[in-house]
Amino acid sequence: MKTIILDHTRIERTVKRIAFQILEHCHEDTEITLIGVKPRGVWVAKQIESALSEISEFKVSFGEIEVENLGDLNSLESIITGKSIILIDDVIKSGETMMIAASAIVNLKPKLLITACLVDRKHRRFPIQSDFTGLSLATTIQEHIRLVIDPVPTIYLE
Repeated sequence: MKTIILDHTRIERTVKRIAFQILEHCHEDTEITLIGVKPRGVWVAKQIESALSEISEFKVSFGEIEVENLGDLNSLESIITGKSIILIDDVIKSGETMMIAASAIVNLKPKLLITACLVDRKHRRFPIQSDFTGLSLATTIQEHIRLVIDPVPTIYLE
């Protein structure tokens, strides 16, 4: 059985709120970098980038990271080293994906690394948190939260 957790309107509102939180947190910066965790974190990061462009004068750099295939991250070095980084995913559950991505980014020596997600399930096995969270939701371990982007962005509990 599918239950809608966040419909398109609530996702838009949540993205805008996260964008305002980033603006408040990084208010002294003129440039920030958004890194989306592939695949759906990239979509979320692009939505946040769009929201930030409406409310701030940040120069925003954008990157993507795939934790299953980290490979050579040198292509991201110029947008990470010495910069304020916001690492973004759609859902955080155990924290493993975010932890792997954050560890890879830390090796490139950012000025600041903060995390954001649309839904935080709080089933941590790794010591990482979401600094900016759209929705914290207690679920059973058997339940699954899924962001469906097409045809209309919606987050479901299954």
